[in-house]
Amino acid sequence: MYVHVPFCVRKCPYCAFYSIWGNEGEKEDFISALDVELRGWQEKLGGPLNVSTLYIGGGTPTLLSSKQWERLIEILKKHIVFSPDVEISVEGNPDSLTGEHCYIWREWGVKRVSLGVQSLHDDELRWLGRPHSALQALRALDLLQEKGFDVSADLMFGLANQTLRKWHESLSCLVHLEIPHLSIYQLSIEEGSLWGRTPPTGVQNGYVHYRWAQWYLEQKGLLQYEIASFARKGKECRHNQAYWFERDVLSLGPSAWGYFRGTRFWNVRTLEEYLKRISSGISPLAGEERLRREKRGREAAVLALRTRYGIHLPSFCEEYGEVLLQDILNNLENVPPECLAFSGETLALSQKGMRVANSIWSLII
Repeated sequence: MYVHVPFCVRKCPYCAFYSIWGNEGEKEDFISALDVELRGWQEKLGGPLNVSTLYIGGGTPTLLSSKQWERLIEILKKHIVFSPDVEISVEGNPDSLTGEHCYIWREWGVKRVSLGVQSLHDDELRWLGRPHSALQALRALDLLQEKGFDVSADLMFGLANQTLRKWHESLSCLVHLEIPHLSIYQLSIEEGSLWGRTPPTGVQNGYVHYRWAQWYLEQKGLLQYEIASFARKGKECRHNQAYWFERDVLSLGPSAWGYFRGTRFWNVRTLEEYLKRISSGISPLAGEERLRREKRGREAAVLALRTRYGIHLPSFCEEYGEVLLQDILNNLENVPPECLAFSGETLALSQKGMRVANSIWSLII
């Protein structure tokens, strides 16, 4: 299950994900609407909502107050049957994370907290329009570790004037702090964002930064298990793996996208329309797409090639057929062999293949 909390203190210039500032009344209304949406899913599915992973993201979930979090948790517990080994993850930002958040999450059973660090250099954070400083990020990481969470830190590369030395300093600091999971993302300027309309100058392609991270993090015991994810053994994010291996994901909140038994679905984009529909007794679903078998198979292949585990060829053949599997292998026949890794019955991308993954995936889709 994924819950989208659509509130941000301000809009980052590269981001087009839906979020608003949100006053206290809107936050309270949002939580009430989630209660109704969850009840609607229970009625639609004809029984309890059995959840093995729950990810609460955004937006910025740490903009919810401690009392709002307590209310949200009670609503989730009312509607959900959690598996005994459930993985509950929460996103947060350094400027809004508090000790009260940590206390409430620990009492509830949150295991993972993903912190939007992005950089440990103040000049880079200012350029990105982030509302926190490097010192705030370090203090937030220290707080989360002190409270016993499995911490994941997000970092961005390919920034204007970002030297390899500065990139290494951010990585090495997190390694030194023994952060067990890192997610690294190349700066992506989304259509509809501020920078999408007025692009900044000096943005780099990031290839060297990514290659360095692959080498350096593996040397330090953080293995790349997905295109942007590195973790110590046993600290991988189970929730994200549900997306990559086509497991059912029930999504809640405005602009949330989910997947259920071969059908992709999405909610209305804005909080205003979401609240309007909920208050009128109308489902917030805006649309759905039933994926044809071939399209589903090609998407499954691309998702599997995001990971170090790759495509298990016999299982893929059983699910989607030998003809489609052979078509996909034919699509890849001109890919340089050093970019692919065949191991027994699996096909994955090598580290070099990960560095040019977009061009390889495009051959399949």
